[in-house]
Amino acid sequence: MPRNFAAALALSVLLAACASAPPRPEPVPRDDLDGVQRQLGTYIAHELAQQSLAGLSIALVDDQRIVWASGFGWADASAQVPATPQTRYRVGSISKLFTDTAAMQLVAQGALDLDAPVQRTLPWFRIGSAWPQAGDITLRQLMTHHAGLPRDMAGGMWLQEAPSPSHDFRAMLHSLADSQVDAPPGQMLMYSNVGLDLVGAMIEAGSGEPFEQRLHRTVFTPLGLRNAQFSAAVPDVDGMARGHYQGKPQREPALRDVPAGGLNASVTDLGRFLMMQFANGRNAVGEVVLPAEQQAAMLERQNADVPLDADMRIGLGWMLTTFGTDTVRGGGPVAHHGGATMYFRSQLMMLPQHKIGVVVASNDGAAGNSVNRIAQRALALLLEARTGIRQTVHVPGFTPAARAWPPEQWLAVRTTCAGDYMTLAGPVSLVPDGQHMIALAGGRRLELLEGEAGRFGLRYRLAGLLPIELGTLSKMGFECRQVQGRQVLIAVLDDERIVAGEKLPPASLPSYVARWTGSYKPRLAEGETASLSTANEVRVFQSEGRLWVQYKMHRAFGGGAQVALLQPISQTAARAVGPLADVGAMVQIEDRNGETPRVRFSGWTFDRVGD
Repeated sequence: MPRNFAAALALSVLLAACASAPPRPEPVPRDDLDGVQRQLGTYIAHELAQQSLAGLSIALVDDQRIVWASGFGWADASAQVPATPQTRYRVGSISKLFTDTAAMQLVAQGALDLDAPVQRTLPWFRIGSAWPQAGDITLRQLMTHHAGLPRDMAGGMWLQEAPSPSHDFRAMLHSLADSQVDAPPGQMLMYSNVGLDLVGAMIEAGSGEPFEQRLHRTVFTPLGLRNAQFSAAVPDVDGMARGHYQGKPQREPALRDVPAGGLNASVTDLGRFLMMQFANGRNAVGEVVLPAEQQAAMLERQNADVPLDADMRIGLGWMLTTFGTDTVRGGGPVAHHGGATMYFRSQLMMLPQHKIGVVVASNDGAAGNSVNRIAQRALALLLEARTGIRQTVHVPGFTPAARAWPPEQWLAVRTTCAGDYMTLAGPVSLVPDGQHMIALAGGRRLELLEGEAGRFGLRYRLAGLLPIELGTLSKMGFECRQVQGRQVLIAVLDDERIVAGEKLPPASLPSYVARWTGSYKPRLAEGETASLSTANEVRVFQSEGRLWVQYKMHRAFGGGAQVALLQPISQTAARAVGPLADVGAMVQIEDRNGETPRVRFSGWTFDRVGD
């Protein structure tokens, strides 16, 4: 789903008003790879021009062959260095697939256990919990993002230079003893870069080798990836792309969280990694890189018994669910993983059933949507050329009702759904409007539309008159359901369901939170680049009986204003809740003896700088 409804609405208006339509996919005859290349070349050129992107590389994989690889635009716009198939990119979270592969090698050897407590391998690891009865964190939970760990420890994550040993990912993991998990382990899928750093530390402990050395020796070398490497800082070597934003050169900061996102590789390197998947864990000469049992396990759904995950499917590292325009239909399950750093974006997708895949990487922080669209189209065209299977029409989650809902059905919806939600798209209120209902989100008023199967849809009218297309959001259906005793909002698209948020308890705030309101600034370490926009202050304020935090992300991560809900726990603690009403990141408030409050959150200290 979009990061927030306001952003989705603004984007829809902008695209409708300004962008020229991309070339539509044309039918591809069987085995016509030249036709696939021509279509993709035209489409990629359109995306680069429309979005003002610096460069991009792509590789198509058919079983044990890279059948096409090419570069477009610039690896370095200022130096006029063209992008090629061999250009190396920061591939962000695609790194996790390699980290998890190295962990599974050790599982195969008996050096790591998927279901043993982390402390069996890392006796020093500690983190607090409001749910101590929930049990220990395991390697399987780390690899499937079910450990309940914070998504990030943002303080010290992005730096101008590679961090010293006292500030690297290992040191950050030791510092978690002063933090708490965001949710009970095993409760639901909550993506965590911190969790993959912990997998990296377990690889070191299980193998007796430094993480980077272990990955090079047991993964890169047998796959023939001579130039791939994990590193905190971008290597200053020939062939390494320079970061950009909308075509303008930028300095990519170092990333502390190396196991989670520090891989530098070309699309052909990643293509060879896909070839290993299609060869049941073997490399090009038949040597076992990852035993077939473990390779297959990585692609098997691991969370079928987690009700709050709904239809979200994940393997050991591999994402196994796609929605809307990000999916390819007709070729069996789509296994994929994307990646994003400050000024690089990437996407890797494959259809294991047909042994075909695609890798797309860009050195432009504005390329995220383009990279995803190109990867989806490339895989769909390759599937058609390989099998003759064409893409079918998406199955909308919302279909307008053939007849108006009777009053009793609207009454049931109001009774079940009305209330405030903290969703994946931000705060949303569903409120009665006469006989019907409306949604208040991102400062907008959206109508709830009557749909088939008891689902409702959303419509936005500009100035209350002109209907505005909401993109994928217009095609989503919504349901209010009880799941494990929780009243949750379910979003539906392409016959897939996702828990979008949970109804919040009635608004009520203790009087002491009035001391917390005001404007705050984070203390940044020397040379640190914040994922927040430091040109704007973080504002804590009360509204409609709730406590909110408003902030703005760095432009490379969307830039728009974000709003989070703070749920007070005590006079010194609160929780930034979501998507469930009782989970989320912990916020510590230092408010002793009436002094100006100071806030600790995600590895940062925030000082109050104004009321």
